[in-house]
Amino acid sequence: MARGEVEDAEGQPIYCFDLVMFNKTPSGAHDDRGLVLKAFHDNTIRVRCADGTTVVVKACDVTVVDRSDICRSTAVTSTDESSGVVTGSTTALDLVRLSTGEVVARGVSPSEVQRDGELRLGDYVVMGPWLGQVVKVCLDVDVRFDDGAVCRVTQARTNLRTLDNDLSRGIFYLGQRVVGNNSSVFEENIVRKAARWLKGRPNSRKDEEGTVAKVVVSGVLVYWLASSHLGTERTPLFQASAPPACQCNIQNLTLFNCSGYAHLMHQVWVVGDRCVFRDVPHFRGRAVAGHRASSNNSASVAAESLCVANTHTTVDVLWQDGTRQYDVPSTSLASLTVWNQHEFVPGERVIRRDRDDGPHLGIVQSFNFKDQTARVSWFQASKQGEAEETVSAYYLDVSSDHHLSYGSVVVLLRPTDSSPFREDGEGEAQSGKEDLSWVGKIIDLCDGQYIQVKWGNGNTSKVLLQEIAVVKPQSIKEMLQEINDSRSMGWANAVTQAVIQLIGNVIAQGKRYMFSRSAAVYDGDVDDHAMEAAAAVAPESDVRGRGSAQQGNTEADANGGDHKSGFPHFDVQQSPPDHHYLNNMAEQGTGGGTKWIKRVQKEWKILEDNLPDTMYVRAFEDRMDLLRVAMVGASGTPYQDGLFFFDLQLPPSSYPNSPPLVSYRSYGLRLNPNLYESGTVCLSLLNTFGGEGVELWSPTASTVLQVVVSIQGLVLTSQPYYNEAGYAKQVGTPQGRRNELPYSENAYLLTLQTMLHLLRRPPAGFEAFIREHFRRRGQHVLRACEVYLTDGCTVGTLDGEARPTEVSTERPCSAGFRLALGNIVPRLVEMFKEIGADGCQ
Repeated sequence: MARGEVEDAEGQPIYCFDLVMFNKTPSGAHDDRGLVLKAFHDNTIRVRCADGTTVVVKACDVTVVDRSDICRSTAVTSTDESSGVVTGSTTALDLVRLSTGEVVARGVSPSEVQRDGELRLGDYVVMGPWLGQVVKVCLDVDVRFDDGAVCRVTQARTNLRTLDNDLSRGIFYLGQRVVGNNSSVFEENIVRKAARWLKGRPNSRKDEEGTVAKVVVSGVLVYWLASSHLGTERTPLFQASAPPACQCNIQNLTLFNCSGYAHLMHQVWVVGDRCVFRDVPHFRGRAVAGHRASSNNSASVAAESLCVANTHTTVDVLWQDGTRQYDVPSTSLASLTVWNQHEFVPGERVIRRDRDDGPHLGIVQSFNFKDQTARVSWFQASKQGEAEETVSAYYLDVSSDHHLSYGSVVVLLRPTDSSPFREDGEGEAQSGKEDLSWVGKIIDLCDGQYIQVKWGNGNTSKVLLQEIAVVKPQSIKEMLQEINDSRSMGWANAVTQAVIQLIGNVIAQGKRYMFSRSAAVYDGDVDDHAMEAAAAVAPESDVRGRGSAQQGNTEADANGGDHKSGFPHFDVQQSPPDHHYLNNMAEQGTGGGTKWIKRVQKEWKILEDNLPDTMYVRAFEDRMDLLRVAMVGASGTPYQDGLFFFDLQLPPSSYPNSPPLVSYRSYGLRLNPNLYESGTVCLSLLNTFGGEGVELWSPTASTVLQVVVSIQGLVLTSQPYYNEAGYAKQVGTPQGRRNELPYSENAYLLTLQTMLHLLRRPPAGFEAFIREHFRRRGQHVLRACEVYLTDGCTVGTLDGEARPTEVSTERPCSAGFRLALGNIVPRLVEMFKEIGADGCQ
């Protein structure tokens, strides 16, 4: 739900999972408040009450009273548009009986209760020195029928369905009404073992309703994330040493409580959640106003599930400017669903890669979103006085070696023969309980040398980065897939694959070394670090094709360069040695047959007759299955005057039943959500992105021309931020406006870097074209840079002559963008002078 779509009676934006109070009780509602499930365009919202009833009401008839889903590690923004990260959260629960609605207790801490069922999907668990995450839960449910008979049903999620309109979120709870999914569920079957009668006889139970009397976790599937001895790197030794993924006796597992963390939404408490007290005797001392606590009362509480009827949440926030605020009401904040790539919070470890003396590691002290600048303390300053400085955010990337964030799960590394970690004599494993002193959560990053961690045994300490291993969050789907792959492959095969991968990495490093050496010979001014990054994603054929590219440049210089008219939009040549699909041997173009050849020739004719002025295509007579496409970035976009190259293959074995294969020449840069560093092009027409109808490839109606025109028109757009999946709904919203400009600024900077890469390492066959393009348009590129630097115009709003338009002054570009642009312009000037660009001599 995007910000600002609907507002409550007080003008407060309403989001999914907000707790709202009805200003007047709607028809069908049994409570005075409920949880927002969905907002509609007619300013109405769907709300679910604690008892499961669902009502649709006008947004102006409710008031937002709590946001319990704003929890630790959540990125948030305030009413004054400040942004930060939640470093701590406190939620108090009011509990009622499901059967009567009677209030049982108020202000209950989540630590005092637990959901029905000992473990849930996504829970972190500990077994000896191993930390894992539950990726699958098997539930057995005891169903009591009205005649007193009791049946235990295994695989309950498959064999039972609920009758109540509840908020259990896939979990069965005591007192819930259920029925079998089919007539045979309650029949004792030795083969299926779906049911076992504990009391009474099966009889005929078809469509007979029952009540959940007990919920038992019969087994779980665990993805092992880390070991206190082996860390988090999934080496063959790690995989061979890990416990079995399938754990049938959950008593061997100890829950590591991560309650209140954003990446574990199932552990966030909301109205309608079912629970039981962890310690019923403790409850006996908790009297509720107007209710007398007694042993009988506590016994009845233990016999049935309770329901969360109200929540009250406050949070602690670390703002991007470095200030902290405590006990902030959750309703004064909103979750940020999108955190920009170059947006940071204090304490994050970052890498600066634009320095001539190599990457620098630092820690962010503060961040200014409006200016897109960060104050960074460097761990090793290259010059005196540079220990701390303000830099452009576009220079920085989060360190891939330090996956640190507030709420990150970490393990303390210790030798195999060491005793359990203790602090001041505390933290020793208690008898019968698992030692949790080595697994914890990051609660503070702001110390440049130390990281503050709260351990599973309740202790808090500061540790050095090298003393811990950080668990990188993964989706349940990814972890399940890896478990299934490892089962099918076997550990022995896994070791073999690891060795093969190691050999491949060594060979790849050798190729990159050879490539960077050859680049240094041909282009003495090449940025070595940028070249290494580009070589890391370049195909093997790039290494072989470097000589022919240089030869082409020499020939162009000798002839004085080709003019625009001398480079046709479509032509047929010999295949280049650096084509991405050149060595795709399984799809060689010699066995396509007459029908395929005619289709390819038809595609050539369509391209030759209909290409736009900003697009150039080369086909190859010796490899009819290959094409190379160049397109010019349109004015009024962040890609203005840039060149973008794509290699295509029309596989004889599958084309045209399947769309062409397309690879973008990225040079290791991702300047668009649809264009990946790996070269992948995300487009519905290529079946690499979701779509329907005419958006998808049609063997009879779709053409290569349609593909390349779609890339230019739908991908290289004026607002590329909204190309990201699901972001289109943010158009016109505050969150969309917040993020669209930084994305465009970064896209423009990457477009300029791509220009430099193309001039240094042009794709074979287009050497003369690239030089001629920048001879003609180089002055316009520099003029655009000057307009951005001096006038602060909005990126991607200039006309074809790089002059401001009516919308160019609506939103000035950021100071951080101008800092980064000022750094790259001298390199552009030097390169344009080298090729004799107009107006740059």
